[in-house]
Amino acid sequence: MQRLVAIGSVLFISSACSTPQTIPMSHDSLNTSVPIAVSVINSVATSTQPEMTFNLSDEQWQHRILLVFAPSEQSPPYQQQQQAWQSRSEGMQERDLKLLEVLATGASRVDGQPISAASADRLRDQFGLAPEDFAVILVGKDGTEKQRFSQPVDLSDIFSTIDAMPMRQQEML
Repeated sequence: MQRLVAIGSVLFISSACSTPQTIPMSHDSLNTSVPIAVSVINSVATSTQPEMTFNLSDEQWQHRILLVFAPSEQSPPYQQQQQAWQSRSEGMQERDLKLLEVLATGASRVDGQPISAASADRLRDQFGLAPEDFAVILVGKDGTEKQRFSQPVDLSDIFSTIDAMPMRQQEML
């Protein structure tokens, strides 16, 4: 089995080269190359996280969603938003709040996990936003839009809105 892994790895690695070459290997060099090949394969496999399909309807009645739409991570409003929220994230879990970052350029994420570009495009369409738009949108557990901001917003404002909702009032009892 180890030999198959090593041979497959050498074939995989050599097929990625512009001019593949046959590399003669002795039994000893094959045994020493197995750990290296496995290490290379493992690092490639773990360095990329698979994108998932995200549907807002799947979260209904389970989570509130805080969507942040931005052209990219480099856009000034997005960076201001991230700075404003860095020290206030502790209340998000308490309020069943998931952060969904929808970027026109770069990886869109839900709670740090990448989502597909098709999911991001669908969300932009659903909320009527162009790729160059910045917006922060709060969606309640019932799946409806509760609040929309076109500028960076402090989490305390979001928390105040959530805490005033009848469903949240019930949760706090």
